[in-house]
Amino acid sequence: MSKENEDRFQKPGEKVVAELRDIQGEFAQLSELDEMEHNYALKLVDQLKQIQSVVDSVVPLAKESLPEEYSRAKEAYLTVDAVMVLVDEKGNHTSVPLSRLEPNQILSTVTQVTPILKKAIAEKRRATGDRVEVLEKILREVKKASSSLKQTSRYADQTEEDLVASSIASE
Repeated sequence: MSKENEDRFQKPGEKVVAELRDIQGEFAQLSELDEMEHNYALKLVDQLKQIQSVVDSVVPLAKESLPEEYSRAKEAYLTVDAVMVLVDEKGNHTSVPLSRLEPNQILSTVTQVTPILKKAIAEKRRATGDRVEVLEKILREVKKASSSLKQTSRYADQTEEDLVASSIASE
């Protein structure tokens, strides 16, 4: 300890009191960060629900990525409601809301399912785009047919009027 630090703590216990104050400051910051981590994790779960609801499908989870207490599961899935469904070797199901997991476990799960959801959303976008393209083509053809029908109908109406007029004139 340097001479300056020794002079700072001349009375017995001052060093301990200073260290306790430092601990209190660190603890206050840790508590605030813990709360922020928890809130961010819950917001992340809510966002995941919204994203997954677009594809409306269950996402398989790697057994290796499961929290230790669920590591014996034979299979695991994440449902649209952000619930982990675990299936044991006997076929029994256990449901655990993702929001009940520790933030690091939530982060791990989100990291794992994000590429799967990205791919599923891209596939859904392509399929929807294909349907839109077909619908546009069909609509153009229906408009053409409708336009032709209107022209033919006008011609037929005109011809009918001409026939009526000529029959009245001949009487």
